[in-house]
Amino acid sequence: MVKTKYLISSFIALGCACAASAMTPGEAKAAFEAGDYAEAVETLRAIADKEPRNASAHTMAGIALMRTGNPDAARKYLLKGTNEAKIHLAELDFYDYDFDAADEWLDKYATAQKKARKPESEEAERVRARIETGRSMLDRVEKIAIIDSIAVPREDFFSFYRLASSAGAIEAPSALPQGFSAADPTTVYVSEDGSTMLWSAPDADENFGLVQSSRLADGSWEAPAPLGTVLNEGGDANFPFLMSDGVTLYFANDGENSLGGYDIFISRNDGEKYLQPQNIGMPYNSPYDDYLLAIDEETGIGWWATDRNRMTDSITIYRFVPQELRINYPVDTENLPALALVKDYRATWGDNDYTTLNDRVKSIRHTRRERKADFRFGLPDGSVRTSIESFHSAQARSLMQDYLDQSRKIDDTRAYLARLRAQYRSGNTSASADITSLEAELPRMKARLKEIAGMIVNAEM
Repeated sequence: MVKTKYLISSFIALGCACAASAMTPGEAKAAFEAGDYAEAVETLRAIADKEPRNASAHTMAGIALMRTGNPDAARKYLLKGTNEAKIHLAELDFYDYDFDAADEWLDKYATAQKKARKPESEEAERVRARIETGRSMLDRVEKIAIIDSIAVPREDFFSFYRLASSAGAIEAPSALPQGFSAADPTTVYVSEDGSTMLWSAPDADENFGLVQSSRLADGSWEAPAPLGTVLNEGGDANFPFLMSDGVTLYFANDGENSLGGYDIFISRNDGEKYLQPQNIGMPYNSPYDDYLLAIDEETGIGWWATDRNRMTDSITIYRFVPQELRINYPVDTENLPALALVKDYRATWGDNDYTTLNDRVKSIRHTRRERKADFRFGLPDGSVRTSIESFHSAQARSLMQDYLDQSRKIDDTRAYLARLRAQYRSGNTSASADITSLEAELPRMKARLKEIAGMIVNAEM
């Protein structure tokens, strides 16, 4: 079963639009322990309001409110909670980039634990590590001009990236050849010439990793090849974008070097493999999900998507002006946390006018592939046929149908042969004769397929 991983903030930070049904206290507690915070939040809140001295109830209500996108209300309950609540108060300050205040809450928590002769929880250690990561990032916030911000539907957000053809294209998984697996969700990067595709696919353990496929001379696609486990960093790698140099790769990862959820990373290929990726830091990344950074060198505009604004059915896309050399804000810049969080993207403009750049984006004709190719059949002149109807010759159209029928026969024979081999390994030696016969038949079938392909080329050229 393929793992379906929707963007983390969609369910944890954003909450649920549906109204919570009435629950008993026992049901609410069970839902809370199962992580169904949206179901439990109203009942837990009612219990805490009714029992003002019930610290455990206030802690659960505060956590549920925080996880369903209501941090202000969460703080009120957590302040009356157990010692564990201090971890989540630290988390709330972490989300606001008030790292010193977050540290103070964790110190108070640690003091109380020590006094009670109890060890600190793993959760406290994780929050402390995230605080240190955030503090380090806040010391090197890149100074970029964010020229626009748009809220778009979550489901097909990538369709709002308007890229010049020289930057390649970003497509839905439906653009992949038939039979290729893909993560859910993911996007497919297609190079300018259409010869290379990059996307995320689940491995045997249902972890997401980046893969690549290149188009072969006959128009078919090679088997997807992993780009390297170095890109995974103990998490899921997703949403790739390859720069036109064919070397620089941007992608999202939620592993141990992430500030929270998906962060955007950069890696480069040394000609043989991709090198250790680097987190590109703030303002691109946040404690929420940030992903699919794309840079269009022709228009001079970059794009990235983020969940930091915590909208239930939508996400935010920022357009920005990329820099050739990274320039960071001085660490003593006024309102540095607000700039890192992108509280107001217009604060990054200064005295500049970006009307021309925005008009350049609007002038790009944006098209989407509405139909997935039925197949890809390459011809010697470099053209590719993608459907029976795309052939000019009636004879070629008829032969192409024969080619497809023969391809299906080969696939069916391979599948049947695999089953027979499995039976033989299980002790059914009677399958031996059929295995031998099919192994001899397959080369003849492939030769016939090649013969039909040659006939198609002769008929069409």
